[in-house]
Formats: sequence, structure tokens, C-alpha cells
Amino acid sequence: MHRRTSIFAALALSMSLFSCSSRPDPETLVMLIESSPTNLDPRVGVDAQSERIDNLIFDDLLSRGDNLDVAPGLAERWEIPDPLTYVFHLHHGVKFHDGRPLSSRDVKWTFDSLLQGKVRSTKAAVYRFVDRIETPDDYTVTFHMREPSATLLWNLSDGAVGIVPYGSGTEVSGHPIGSGPFKFVAAETDKEVIIERNDEYWGGEAKLARVRFAVVPDATTRALELRKGSADAAINALTPDTVLALEREPSLAVERAPGTVLAYLGFNLRDPILKDARVRQAIAYTLDRNPMIQYLWRGAAQPARSVLPPQSWAYEGEVPPYGHDPDKARNLLDAAGYPEVHGERFHITMKTSTDENTRHGCRNAAAVARSRDRA
Repeated sequence: MHRRTSIFAALALSMSLFSCSSRPDPETLVMLIESSPTNLDPRVGVDAQSERIDNLIFDDLLSRGDNLDVAPGLAERWEIPDPLTYVFHLHHGVKFHDGRPLSSRDVKWTFDSLLQGKVRSTKAAVYRFVDRIETPDDYTVTFHMREPSATLLWNLSDGAVGIVPYGSGTEVSGHPIGSGPFKFVAAETDKEVIIERNDEYWGGEAKLARVRFAVVPDATTRALELRKGSADAAINALTPDTVLALEREPSLAVERAPGTVLAYLGFNLRDPILKDARVRQAIAYTLDRNPMIQYLWRGAAQPARSVLPPQSWAYEGEVPPYGHDPDKARNLLDAAGYPEVHGERFHITMKTSTDENTRHGCRNAAAVARSRDRA
């Protein structure tokens, strides 16, 4: 759903750290998160925490397979009779958490509320090629397109837009009602979000009775909470150095699996310097990604050649790489009209998050405009 420009490292591993402690309520898993979700309406929330929690409360029309291919979700099957028509057939017997049956009317309302502006959301732009949605019966939904859209199926799958009940407005953010494996219980900004198992879930009962997402902004505090056993799990929420330290704790376990987290630099193409492709290429050649991977990410990453991870069905690895080549970077900048003067070529402004890994990486990248060794 998002276009991103990548020139350096894509995290290859999703690292989860679990505590093996005895908890006051063994039926509740405490998951540490860095910030509160911005909006639990699945039509609106686009931040990581909102999408993570929404994915447990709401079902999407489709899901994603192990290779990030599109798989059945609420729609058990679909047909594409022509490039402008998508016909989805819904599972029977699905219910929302309040007992209402989920039907094609709810699917149509979910997307119509975006397309017609009943709910203000940046996600609406993703479905701009949808002309209209029809519901010939309770279990059939037909999307009619204005023009072909290769990304429609992907943008109907996990993490895209969960289905809300017919008539749902902005109140969904404060009290979300979905059809997913967990039901919303309570939320307090900057403190916690609590969900509990949906015992009538159509897709099979969850193994956990309850999950409490505890908001802990500080990375050191998150590590201490895990270490002392007052929290059970954290996903990609700690620096690699901290993970290595905690891995030696007998009461903690680290699980690693292929991930899709992407570290990237996004360029402002309207900037008079950065609009020149040679400058952007020089920055790519300047960055020495291997030391970043070795020392910053402790080997838990690999160089990115695409916005897609290698495990994706659509990944294409046979593309020209941007290896570390300072000489080529210098030649490109000279050709672009930015000769080195007193050790500098130009000044650009870089904005980044407060994440420690990102700050370190950006300091390395910022050297491109002034370092004789790099550019």
C-alpha cells in the first residue's frame, strides 16, 4: 500500500523476545509496544501498532500466504472474469463480536464509507480505481473498476482494511467491533490496549485467552520489563545489542524468523539537489552497508535490492546492486556539478525518527556530502 525508496538495509529477521516467567494472570500475555495505536478503526489507522492490533480484532476480505501471496480470508474464493470485475464469495456463518452476522452489506459499507468520504482516511486513495461495489446476495461482493488495478487484491488482504459492521462511523476508533479472533476490551492512551479471545471465531479458537499491549516508549525500560518478568514478549522493539544481551538471560528466549521490516532513505525529488538521479546514485554508492549490518544490526539484516523481501513471490533479485564504491560516487557528483570545495560538496537536511538504529544509520549516510573518503 505504500511506495518506498530503498537504498540500504532491509531487516532480514523479525526478532521476538519472550519471557518465561510466572505471571499473576497466566491467561494474559503482556506484549510490549513502543507507542499507543493512533486509531483502532481499520479504515483509518496506518501506523504499525494500529495495524497490528486491528489485525487481531478485524478480518480482511483476503489474507496473505507464507510467500506474501494473496490467500482466502473472509472471502473463501474469488473470480476475475475481466480486468475490471472482481467477484468475491464470502464464508457463511461469520459473526461480528456483538453477534450480528457478517454479510456482503458490511463489506460494501466498509469500502463505500472510505470512497464516499464518510470516514476521512489516507487509505481511500488506494481504492481510487474502484468505480462501484455491488452485492447481488448476502455472500457475494462485486468490485467494478474504472480501470485495471494490479494491486487491488493485495490492498484487500491482511493489514489493509478490516471489515466493519454496516453503518459504522467514527465511533469505531473508541470501541472497535470486528469479526476477528480477538475482541476489544479496553484502551487507555499511552498506557495499554486489552483484547480477549473470541470464543466463537469462525477461523478457529485462539490459544491465548487475553492479550494486554503495554505501552512502554523507552527501549531500556522495555528490556528491564522483560528481564524482571513483568512482560512476556516484544517484537522488533529492542536494539540488536540489547537483544544479544538479553539472549543470555536464562528466563528469556529469542525467536527469529524472516521479516519484512525495511530500512530506507526516502528522497524529496522536488529538492534542487536530490532531484538529480546522479546525486541519489552517489549516495547509494557512498553507503557502506556491510559495517551497518555487522555492527548496528548484529547480522540480523541483509542488503536490500528491492522494497520486497526475498521470501515474497514477487521478489526479483537480478537487479543491478549499489555496492560501496566511493570513486564512482565522486565521479557522479563531479558530473552532476557538485565538485568538492574545502572537503564539502553540498548540504542537505535529513529527518529521521528517534529510533536508535535509524539515527546511527543516518549519521553514516549524512557523510556523503562532506566526507573525502566517501564522496
